[in-house]
Amino acid sequence: MSAFQRKLDILQFVPTAPRKVSSRQIFENLQNCGHHHIDMRTIQRDLVNLENVGLFGLEVDKRSKPYGWYINANFKKLNLSLMDGNTALAFKVLEQSGATLPNSTLTEMQPYFDKATQILQQDSDSLLTNWLKSVADSQVSQPLIAPEIDASCFEKIKSAIFFKKQISADIKRVFSGGNETVWKHYDRVNPMGLVKQDGRQLFVCTFGTLHKRRYALPLQFIRNVTVTDDDCQQTFGELENVQFLTATSKEEVQLKLLVKNNSLFLLHGYKLSEDQTINKSSHKDKSLLIATVKDTNKLRAFLRGLGDNIEIIAPQKLRDYFCELSKKLYNTYT
Repeated sequence: MSAFQRKLDILQFVPTAPRKVSSRQIFENLQNCGHHHIDMRTIQRDLVNLENVGLFGLEVDKRSKPYGWYINANFKKLNLSLMDGNTALAFKVLEQSGATLPNSTLTEMQPYFDKATQILQQDSDSLLTNWLKSVADSQVSQPLIAPEIDASCFEKIKSAIFFKKQISADIKRVFSGGNETVWKHYDRVNPMGLVKQDGRQLFVCTFGTLHKRRYALPLQFIRNVTVTDDDCQQTFGELENVQFLTATSKEEVQLKLLVKNNSLFLLHGYKLSEDQTINKSSHKDKSLLIATVKDTNKLRAFLRGLGDNIEIIAPQKLRDYFCELSKKLYNTYT
């Protein structure tokens, strides 16, 4: 085995303080896991080298023999003083997208975020800093200004999710098709998770013990949050997680569209499904697109946005929907 692999294996056998281990014990453990052609002197040199590097928190107690090796209990897995530019860039990107990380993780990572900012600011003309300025993950949706979310409530909700504790809170309810809104107080709310969907932050929860329905509530609909000492009464099943909560259960349909050849999503090579096909049609400026899709509200919104660039041929139910919508729009604007 390589010297590099041997040193990695050495670190696996060094405990965190206050426990300690002798170089002889490390030597015997290495022999038992396949390092047969080594001697004690080699292991002692490796330990000294690893200690001198300073990256791994390895220290030695020389107050008595045999010396005891250990990992400093306060050691953080990355030595801040030795952070390089590539690592700083990675931490900066994580910081920008880390709003849904647990509070304890964000607190633990803050020194790394601060160090990353310092390193990248030291050379504002570096290639890495230029990368940070030149690349972005931009979510394009409707041109609306997002509502302000109460930071304190958000932190408490994340804490409740992390520690699996129930919350009590005031939650805004919408009635009569949006004409009436009421704030109601709820106890024994089970936090299931957070979903970021199309730029919106949603809190997924259930209520009480017996009510199994899951609700996805906009965070701005929640205020006066209190994290209780009561354990969450409901959890995900073995094969579930929060990513699948918003998945639709609608049946698949075969979508057939006449699409103008200059439609942007066709020109850019995007697909509505993996089995999508595009063929010539009897119209010289249009193509026939066929794809297996789910008839969801999101799909319909996308198709509405294409306006007169498309004509829906099938399924008939979807074509009827757009025919009726067209009539309503015509009556509204005439």
